[in-house]
Amino acid sequence: MPYFVILDSTANLVDSFDDEAEARHVLEGIVHQDPDAADEYALIPYGEDGMPCGPATIGSELAAHTPH
Repeated sequence: MPYFVILDSTANLVDSFDDEAEARHVLEGIVHQDPDAADEYALIPYGEDGMPCGPATIGSELAAHTPH
């Protein structure tokens, strides 16, 4: 089962999630609180083997879709 992590620009773990929608919601909240730091955070899916298994979503990609 994949899991999802939010990392900051220095690769520090912000949080991890079993549910992609929940992880996306948290990243949207981070972007909403500090839009200038949106490029500093990424949501990355990981597989059961502990390796990234899909494209990262950078916070700034959500900024255009996140209400201010």
